[in-house]
Amino acid sequence: MDIQMICHFEVTDFDTWQTAFNGDDEARRDAGLGVLQIWRDADSSTHAFALLAVNDRARAEAWITRSNALSSDDASTVTHASHFFIQTA
Repeated sequence: MDIQMICHFEVTDFDTWQTAFNGDDEARRDAGLGVLQIWRDADSSTHAFALLAVNDRARAEAWITRSNALSSDDASTVTHASHFFIQTA
């Protein structure tokens, strides 16, 4: 059973956030996460969404904790984030 994670980020600026998010690729890979899709809100530059493949849930949860604790990971652009582990029904 494949597990994925969908993330919603409220950000100060999408382009700045995306640059920082892309720069954190090695940490995501180390956490067993792979980016499947990135979306931006069609009507606002302050909402970002990411769909990630999860290879190791425990490491993914550690990445979430680390990301929430380190504003440098997102260039201080994230004002709120939520994450959900999902699977195909």
